[in-house]
Amino acid sequence: MLDVRTGTTTAADVLVEGNRIARIARPGELGAPADPVKLNVAGQTVLPGFSNNHVHVGWSGMGWDGGPTGILREESLHDSDGINAIKAAANLRKSLRVGLTALRDLGMRMSAFDAKEALRRGLLKGPRLFIAGKAIMCTGGHTWWCGREADGADGIRAAVREQVKLGADHIKIIANERTPQYTVDELRAAADEAHRLGRRITAHASIREAIQNVVAAGFDSIEHGGPVDDDVLAQIVERRMFVVPTFSPRVLQTERGPARGMPADVAAARRKQAEQNPPGAFLRRMHEAGVKFAFGTDAGSPCVPHDEIMGEMEALLRHEAVNTPLDVIQMLTINSAELRGDADRLGTVEEGRLADLVTVEGNPLADIRVLGKVRHVFVDGTHLVDNGELRDWYSW
Repeated sequence: MLDVRTGTTTAADVLVEGNRIARIARPGELGAPADPVKLNVAGQTVLPGFSNNHVHVGWSGMGWDGGPTGILREESLHDSDGINAIKAAANLRKSLRVGLTALRDLGMRMSAFDAKEALRRGLLKGPRLFIAGKAIMCTGGHTWWCGREADGADGIRAAVREQVKLGADHIKIIANERTPQYTVDELRAAADEAHRLGRRITAHASIREAIQNVVAAGFDSIEHGGPVDDDVLAQIVERRMFVVPTFSPRVLQTERGPARGMPADVAAARRKQAEQNPPGAFLRRMHEAGVKFAFGTDAGSPCVPHDEIMGEMEALLRHEAVNTPLDVIQMLTINSAELRGDADRLGTVEEGRLADLVTVEGNPLADIRVLGKVRHVFVDGTHLVDNGELRDWYSW
């Protein structure tokens, strides 16, 4: 069993009763109840369930399909609610298989609301799903075709209230595309309203000015990230803001996009951007300053499937955004729970915590690729992946 806070491993038996971790003891000293269901995981490591904190369950993560934004706009504008529901169900299934027991969805029309309702009703068994509803952007802003356009402080407050009314667990704002797309006053209105309603708020912020603006506005976290000035970096650390780096679009789209329909000029621009601004440089600086990272892949964006998480882990280490496999494991587990605000229930293997558990074959501290060898997955105490195979994940 791995203690994700300290990186220590201990030989242990774990007793799950209902949806909780009831007891943890040295092998043979558990004192389990009569006739327990036993699962032999000798040679495996028991970890808290993994989290992907930047997903779009209604997007497929397939090829590029020719346009400057890939297949996303076509999916968002033309796919029916029925197709979106099927994609969401398939993506929940893919996520489970690789050990993801919690997903933080950051918006695509209404598909995440429907997926969460299906999970609540028990129609599907899958990861915990925390949703933003529709991302909020200015009129004509980045991904306007699948979000909620809103302008001015009052308009943005209304959009935040709308998402909360529909059932959003958190709020996402689009702070930039190539240039900032909201003023500090508009962003501050969004943060104030989200916090007044008891929700955390995050921003798509990937350029210097936009990051500066969301920090000044009092946001809780940043998606993607980018270069920052020293004073802004100090504020991020002081306020304990999280960053969700999302290497996968940069890495996988650049590698796979040309073979899957990415226009040549887009591919060339991506390569030039990577050469001029190595993707690990600003993240390494943030990490060294003490910024906490949570794991996220931008799953569903072109060429980023929901079941491909190893590429993100390996990229974080290869580009030296973090230093060790334990850093990555913490991003997947305890840091993710702290980002969402549920670290009192999830993110560690401890008595009394919710039984979201993963076992992998081998020791991931020695080799990060071990995290790709998922053998068993439990969500809320229910055994959903058995020896690498999905069990009954639907209820009909």
